[in-house]
Amino acid sequence: MRIYNIYLKFLILFLFIISGCVENKATGDRQLVILSQDEENNIGAQEHPKIIKAFGGIYDDIDLQNYINSIGYKLASKSELPNIRWTFTILDNPLVNAFALPGGYIYLTRGLLSLANDESEVASVIGHEIAHVTARHTAERHAKATFSNLGLEILDIIVGQPIITNLANLGLHGVLSSFSRSQELEADKLGIRYIKKSNYDSEGSVRFLARLDALSKISPESDKNFINSIFATHPKTIDRIEYTKSLAKSSGKDSFRDIYLMAINNMIYGDSSKHGVIKNNKFLHLDLDFSFSVPKGYFIINKNESVTSHNENKNVVVIFDGMLNQELISMRELIEANIGRSRVNNYQEFLINGRMAISIEDKFLVNYNGKKYYRKIILIKWSGSRIWRFSLLIVPNLLNKHISEAEGIAKSFSALNDEDKNLAEPKYIKIINVQPGDTIESLSNQMAVVKNKKELFCILNGINCQGEQTKIQNGILVKMIVD
Repeated sequence: MRIYNIYLKFLILFLFIISGCVENKATGDRQLVILSQDEENNIGAQEHPKIIKAFGGIYDDIDLQNYINSIGYKLASKSELPNIRWTFTILDNPLVNAFALPGGYIYLTRGLLSLANDESEVASVIGHEIAHVTARHTAERHAKATFSNLGLEILDIIVGQPIITNLANLGLHGVLSSFSRSQELEADKLGIRYIKKSNYDSEGSVRFLARLDALSKISPESDKNFINSIFATHPKTIDRIEYTKSLAKSSGKDSFRDIYLMAINNMIYGDSSKHGVIKNNKFLHLDLDFSFSVPKGYFIINKNESVTSHNENKNVVVIFDGMLNQELISMRELIEANIGRSRVNNYQEFLINGRMAISIEDKFLVNYNGKKYYRKIILIKWSGSRIWRFSLLIVPNLLNKHISEAEGIAKSFSALNDEDKNLAEPKYIKIINVQPGDTIESLSNQMAVVKNKKELFCILNGINCQGEQTKIQNGILVKMIVD
């Protein structure tokens, strides 16, 4: 009887898989997809607000958004799914990133737009992401993940219970996890098909991928995992460069470089005032009116949910974030509710630049990224119900050596003065005409960046700066990074 039941389960599974295989209009292949188009649309719609929140919100430039929409709609109209409601969103995020959700939701960051050098390059990225939707790669991945996560629990089928109880319950990891190499190459192939049909220069894909690869080589180690591929969700670019070269033969089409550059003129570059900026060993937030400083040699990483600073060996890690005290309880009660009353040790009250503050030590060591740390928490009362929090993490045997400098970060917290407000302004992309006498060196020296001025100038502008080249063509438009 047991053997019969196992046989029956696998027979039902086989029939289920066969019924889920459909022919894809874009690729012509049969795919295992257990989502209808309506279900894909629902997944995209429900995950869309989460994406916007997770990646810094929508970049507020209606003219630029309309321009990107025009590119996206043109490409989508040449795809196999021209009639779904395509949505193109610019995310207010400095990282070079792009991705797609089921149902025609396509995302580009302003970091990506700052790297692109013409309209054809942006079209190549959008076309690639449209291809992930038309090839139903997300839906295909969802089907495979469903079987994996269920562990082939065929009993659910036998007793008539739904296999998927909540189709949209994928979470950001599920909808953004990596595609396979074959899926990425397939998206490249389809994307170039849409580019050619839309009369774009098909070599834009090669140029953009090569520029992305070049940017990764001069980027800090902390950023390389994000930009060494398109993107945290895409594989290495070097393989794709070679593949796209074989597909994107010279077409002689206009790349619309000048039109594109003027569209991104005055676009924010790097961190924005809305999310805070990092300058001169300071983190400054213009919109929320505060700043704090870290010692020389410390690194600052600005994340969506927190700002982390640490020394070179991460023997000291300081995590800054905020809390809301809507119940208006005391700060001691707030911290006890947060970590547990039994853990609070050495409670103190004091002022930080005129603001009420408290500090406590955790009685126990805490784990952070695989290491154990002593923890001290400092809360600072701000306006209304806002409380700012510094969590000081120090390797226990180095506590006496580093506690003062870690405390100094929290004690530097203050409202912005006039000088800080100027410093907190973000950088911008400025499009200029090359004038007679301008050289690569003279222009790159004007870039408002600290490191790799020449290299970054050349990468952003698609200029080959290898060797002794110093001249640049008069009258052409180039990107500059300005304060």
